[in-house]
Amino acid sequence: MTPDEKDSLEQALNALDRLMNMFQVERILYLVGGIASLGLFAFAGYRLFAQGEIKSNDLITILGASGVSTACSSRVAYFLNKAFNLVEAIIRKITNTLE
Repeated sequence: MTPDEKDSLEQALNALDRLMNMFQVERILYLVGGIASLGLFAFAGYRLFAQGEIKSNDLITILGASGVSTACSSRVAYFLNKAFNLVEAIIRKITNTLE
């Protein structure tokens, strides 16, 4: 690897590190949302088995928790996909230069 390629790789990895740090608060908020949805699922499951019947409030809780879980996991997956695409593009650029 030439010094220019090494410098380019170092700059790209530093940019990726800054990007991950910049969105750290957002990822933590999505993690908290995921934990909250897990708590809602557990609460709805407890009520379902404790009461022995399904009520509309329990179904609303389950649907709400699944919506929160889906939203949080899709945003985290989207962000990580973009970050990994950036790393992939950098690696492809370096390997094409080496050939």
